[in-house]
Amino acid sequence: MLTPAAQAVRMGLFVLLLAAAATALWTAPGLADPARPAPTGRLAMLAPALLAVFVVGFALYRFALVRAGLYHAGKAFVQVGFMALVLALLLPGALGRWRAAGASHAVDLTRQLASRDADARAMAAELVRHRTPPDALRYVPALVSLLGDPSAEVRRQARASLVSLAGEDAGGSAPDEAARWRAYWAGRGVAFAR
Repeated sequence: MLTPAAQAVRMGLFVLLLAAAATALWTAPGLADPARPAPTGRLAMLAPALLAVFVVGFALYRFALVRAGLYHAGKAFVQVGFMALVLALLLPGALGRWRAAGASHAVDLTRQLASRDADARAMAAELVRHRTPPDALRYVPALVSLLGDPSAEVRRQARASLVSLAGEDAGGSAPDEAARWRAYWAGRGVAFAR
C-alpha cells in the first residue's frame, strides 16, 4: 500500500506527463492546421523539457519504491530505460528547431529601400514595420528620406512604418514632416547621416 505522499507524487507525475503530451501535440506542426509551421525557439523546447522533468521525477519515484521494497527492480529499470529512450528520440528534433530559430538572419533591406523601382521601395518600406524593433530601427533614416519620394505609395508606406515603429504620428502631415520625424528619432538615439 502506498503512503499518501507517494500517491501525491504519483498524481503529480501523471499531471506532468499529461502536460508534456498536451504540449507536444499542441506544438506539433500540421495537426490542427496543416499550414502551421513547426514551432521554433523556446516553444520548440517546451515539450522535451517537460518530458525530461517527468523522466527524472519518474526515475526517482520508481527507484524510491524499489528501495522501499514496494516495486520490482527489473520493472523499474525497464520503465525508466524506455522513458529515457523516448526522450532521446524526441530531443534531437526539438534541439534542431531551437538552433534553427537563432540561426535565421533577416534580409537586409538597404538596397531595396534605395532601389530605382518604386514598387520595390514601397514593399521594402512596408516590410520594415514587420521586423523586430532593433532590426527595424536601423532603417529609420532611409524611411525618413523616403518621405520625399516621388511615388505616393512609397511615401505612404514609409510614413506608415514610421508611425508603426514610433507608436504615434510624430511627423504629422505638414510640409516639414521629414524634419519632424528626424528630430523625433534623433531624440531616441537614431543616428542620421549629415
